[in-house]
Amino acid sequence: MTALGTGSTPCGCGGGSAPDLPGTTGHGRGPCGPGPCVGEELPVNPFLALRVAFGMLLGEDDFRVLMGNPRGKHMLHNAWLHGPGVVWGLGVDRDGDELRVLPGLAVDGLGRELSLDASWCVSLTEWAASWTARHPPEEEDARQDGEQQPCPPPRRTVRAWVLAEFASCPDRPVPALADPCDVTRRHDDFSRVVETARITIRPCAPDPWRPYHRLRVLLGLDPAEPGDAAGQEALRAAAEVAQAPAHLRPRALLRAFRWLAAEDATEQRPECAEGDACPPWAPVTEEHAAVVLARLTVELTEDDACVRIGGVTVDPAVRTAILPTTTVQELVCGLAPGLLGSGAEEDAGGPRLIPATVTWERENTRLTFEVTAPLAEGSAEPEGVEITSLSAQGRGWATDEVAAIRLSPDRRRVWVDLDQRPAYETVRIRVRGTGPKPLYGAAPHHVPFAGLVGGPPGTRHEGHDAVVTTDMPRESAAGRTEE
Repeated sequence: MTALGTGSTPCGCGGGSAPDLPGTTGHGRGPCGPGPCVGEELPVNPFLALRVAFGMLLGEDDFRVLMGNPRGKHMLHNAWLHGPGVVWGLGVDRDGDELRVLPGLAVDGLGRELSLDASWCVSLTEWAASWTARHPPEEEDARQDGEQQPCPPPRRTVRAWVLAEFASCPDRPVPALADPCDVTRRHDDFSRVVETARITIRPCAPDPWRPYHRLRVLLGLDPAEPGDAAGQEALRAAAEVAQAPAHLRPRALLRAFRWLAAEDATEQRPECAEGDACPPWAPVTEEHAAVVLARLTVELTEDDACVRIGGVTVDPAVRTAILPTTTVQELVCGLAPGLLGSGAEEDAGGPRLIPATVTWERENTRLTFEVTAPLAEGSAEPEGVEITSLSAQGRGWATDEVAAIRLSPDRRRVWVDLDQRPAYETVRIRVRGTGPKPLYGAAPHHVPFAGLVGGPPGTRHEGHDAVVTTDMPRESAAGRTEE
């Protein structure tokens, strides 16, 4: 970036500092240093504002408070409500022996804008030579026969990360009164700070900032391990949403979303390194604030202290992009037709089968299950339940006859008696909510059986079949032969 008022290029090639070589302290060789959390040049005071009154004498510290308050609030907003990522540009590609990063804009983990207004480049050969000097190959084991035979040049695969970091450069010196305590008796000082981006190449990437773990599990973005209490809580909420009727599912999802978001936000804490003098206002520390631009994979061949570059793979898919709010709004609208279509038809309230209650009794000759609402008397006839079984030996399907169906006194539990146990191992149970003789709900609804819990809505004219498959041990029923 061109420094204000000088016309020079203060930060190496194209406005970014020189690259980091793996194994170094982690900062480039350019004059622009990394930006600390509360630096000497750029104060950050999001919760401290200047109060002025008539006749008040203002000094340097007052102007730093005046400058640091809006800057701190802007960084606070960016860091917590948008997060780190690339806004535009900053493409990474190979051009011969050079690795280039194109101009662009990003926001780091502390909410600072990282601006690169000209391409940054580095020699891959120079970078690889420095890397191999710091990471020599291990000595090969001597051959068992003791003979020394020529070996091909060793090949190595190097994986590194291209990062963008914040940097600032003082600029535009102007005359200033000398500080009585300054032994150098300086009579000028810098009047500007140029904010820019440093491009570095590191052997590892900073830990990604991934808040709201419960919400990510709810929407299927994060896994939930057995010992993950928060994740298991989100899994249970997701199961409850899935069991809600289709026309009520959007509202159930919204309730779960708000509840889990509140839990995640309550547990969220700013990161603060041990011994850090910075106030803990940012989600990450300076160490984890860099923005990942690409993952770099380089094939190297070393021969007599000469390093040759082979294949170079640049993977930009590891970066995070920050989307404008208007774009997010339009993308969310892409889901609306499915939600509106599912909610347009209300469920008539027909009984539904609870899959977890399906069990076999009396040596697998009686099937029992429960429903969500009382069934109408006389609607549970043998034609309302179909049971078939499939042979694992390729003998096909068998129809298992239903002898009788009985209801419990509250008409929420159903007993289905078979004339004999199912013929084969894989048993398919179909409870009818369609056809000429479906199960019906009791008054006042008096509507057809609606299918499984969580299934599509049923109407007062037509319900849905509930299909459940169970497995039982391979054991021939009385009177049946499989040989």
